[in-house]
Amino acid sequence: VVQQRVLDCLMTASQPLDVYCCPLEGIALIEASAGTGKTWAICGLVLRLLVEQERSIDQVLVVTFTNAATAELRERVRERLVEVLAWLEGESEARDPFIPNFVASLEQDKGIERPAIRARLKAALTAFDEASIFTIHGFCQRALGDSPFAAGQPFALELGDGSDLIREVVADFWR
Repeated sequence: VVQQRVLDCLMTASQPLDVYCCPLEGIALIEASAGTGKTWAICGLVLRLLVEQERSIDQVLVVTFTNAATAELRERVRERLVEVLAWLEGESEARDPFIPNFVASLEQDKGIERPAIRARLKAALTAFDEASIFTIHGFCQRALGDSPFAAGQPFALELGDGSDLIREVVADFWR
């Protein structure tokens, strides 16, 4: 059932993703052109996982392609946590309509009260250094480093970027 719901969500590519009510179970792929709001949507989905499913920040995995995208995602997720908390505590106006819509969705549709929302987001912000936001390469390196015995790898494994091999091939070619 979960897989079918995810497939239904992915197969309706012509319809925009509704970040407030799309399923959080299973595996999802967000793929779109530049400037279409992928990072905005991912930030919203991360916050939903933290609040609705009471996940800790280290239980959410976000994988992207480039170091720049990873840095931007990390910064934007943290910024979104800070903004929602500041709005909930009455310290700032909502610059992004996501914030009041997100809180209203949690309160009305999910029955989660503001103190619980605040507590879950504060916990995530406190432990934000443990957030699992990686490039594909970084995630693979971490996974292999966390379980080297199971992966049949040496305990001190370091994945390189291939530059040494490229230099060697170029030198052989020119030689």
